[in-house]
Amino acid sequence: MRKTLLAALAIAILPGCMVESRYYEDRSLPPPHSPPDRQPLSRWGESCRMDTQCVGGHVCLDGSCEPSRIGIYPVNALVAPGKADGREWDADRYLPLWVWDELDSVRRRGTVDELYAFMADQRRMGWSAPDPYGYGFLSTDGYRYDDRYTIALGERGRQALDVFDVSWPATGWSQVPFTTRLSVGLDFYDEDRRNDEAIGFVELDFAALRDALYLGGVVYFDAYEQTDGQLLLVGVEVVPDI
Repeated sequence: MRKTLLAALAIAILPGCMVESRYYEDRSLPPPHSPPDRQPLSRWGESCRMDTQCVGGHVCLDGSCEPSRIGIYPVNALVAPGKADGREWDADRYLPLWVWDELDSVRRRGTVDELYAFMADQRRMGWSAPDPYGYGFLSTDGYRYDDRYTIALGERGRQALDVFDVSWPATGWSQVPFTTRLSVGLDFYDEDRRNDEAIGFVELDFAALRDALYLGGVVYFDAYEQTDGQLLLVGVEVVPDI
């Protein structure tokens, strides 16, 4: 009698287990007490609150996922037709007023191509051009530029001579940790026989570097206000480096 009862119980329980098993195999229904779906990791430019929400190689900066490391490459610069006092770079004479008036007009239109075309015209007019060179500085803490990362932008005595537009091939920084404290400084001079003259210092902060990163390619920054009108543009390329 006892054996018969156990057998009956086994028959009663076993079909229940089989039904439960079939229920889990039906992929159209979620299993009971299932964990919530894991949110996919945010990609470059997507919103975040912490680093762990970003895909590999990215960090959460200012509310969005950004590459953890970038490359920063100063590519070129465009110098104004004369100095802040109105004189030519390498001649002790003043430029005609129409030059500055036309420059203001071109700047208001605000296109890089027009500024370069305007300066090409000034070169053909025969105004004396500078011998530009400079240095690039990198700050990763938001307080000071680290001497270890200083680079030359056309070394003194070996730079391009008598040019308004100057470029530097294969110059810059790679594998730079991308943080909100990052900034770049570019300092330009005109080499003279006796005393070199400052052209101007341009600083690009985190926001400017991120804009260049998003835009891609060589991005031109208006340097006019930062340099008392002596430097028109600075072209910089910022790329992911992860």
